[in-house]
Amino acid sequence: MREFLLNSERLLDKDAFHFLENGEEKGLIPCDWIRFNDRIKLVYFTDSYENLGERLPQMSLDEICGVGKALLDRIKGLEGNHSISLENLVWDVDSIYLDGKGRVYGLCLPAVLPEESLNSQIYMKRVYAILEEMLEHTEGGREVCRQIEFQKEREFGDWDSLQGALEKRMPEEDEMILLKGVNTPEPQSFRIGHEKYRIGTDGEQADGVISGVNTVSPVHAVVGWNDISFYVMDLDSANGTFVNDQKIAPMSQVPIGKGSVLRFADCTFNVE
Repeated sequence: MREFLLNSERLLDKDAFHFLENGEEKGLIPCDWIRFNDRIKLVYFTDSYENLGERLPQMSLDEICGVGKALLDRIKGLEGNHSISLENLVWDVDSIYLDGKGRVYGLCLPAVLPEESLNSQIYMKRVYAILEEMLEHTEGGREVCRQIEFQKEREFGDWDSLQGALEKRMPEEDEMILLKGVNTPEPQSFRIGHEKYRIGTDGEQADGVISGVNTVSPVHAVVGWNDISFYVMDLDSANGTFVNDQKIAPMSQVPIGKGSVLRFADCTFNVE
């Protein structure tokens, strides 16, 4: 059994409470409430469920990924529902439950939220955090966490895409990307595989030479493969490297993939 306290009855959202009466259909455990002095005690009867936090150490990577995908299915089914707010779900592994058939259930507090919190979408960040918490100590989980970070960088909040990231995949040895110049002085493209590929203006040190510009550093950045995804890393260049119009920190690997837009100083390349 789980219990939570609300400081007053004014904080009890009656519409959300009534929604939770049939919440199991949507993956939410129903609750009861009683007056407790001047406060409200919310009670969830969880004894017939298995706590995910307790089960995690015995689960395989595939099983954890399966639970993660099922959790995302639950979220997709709840988004847009006006009776409850996903901000009120309890986002930790000890508040996720499984029934005897492996179906996923969560806890939602029927509490009144401040107006400014109703559309804050903080819960999206919590979804990523709980998935990484589920995976990080599992064999092979760190690689999947890196795929999640890559998806988060490119398609934050796209749950279908995130479900695709919740799979351990082996990279194809011949996998390559193409950097195709958009505004370079002359047409340029660089085909890049798994070997580190240096971008710059120095014909001797750079693998991919951007000619006819003085804003790009001699060895400006490197594009490489880290066994999970392609990345770009700025080599402390004079005018910076940008991914999707966001300047990246020097000497830090930032995931990229097909569809990304890279800019070395003022020279833009599409990743295909």
